[in-house]
Amino acid sequence: MQIQTNAKCRDCVSAIKKAVERKFPGAELEMELSTTDKILHIHGLPEDSEHAAQVESAIKESGFEGAWIQR
Repeated sequence: MQIQTNAKCRDCVSAIKKAVERKFPGAELEMELSTTDKILHIHGLPEDSEHAAQVESAIKESGFEGAWIQR
C-alpha cells in the first residue's frame, strides 16, 4: 500500500510511523522523504479501502495528512 503524505522532516516521518505502527504493529513501513510526494510504503497490509482509511486516520491523528494511492 502506498500513502502520499505531507511529511516534511524526519520528526514528521517518525510521528507518522509511530501512529501507523500503533494500529498495525506487524506492518513494515518505509518513507520516501526525499521525493516531492513523500510516499509512505506499507508492506504487510491488504491493499483495500478499509485498511487505507484506517491508515489515513492514524496519520491524521498524528497531525499530518495522508491519501491512499490506488494502483
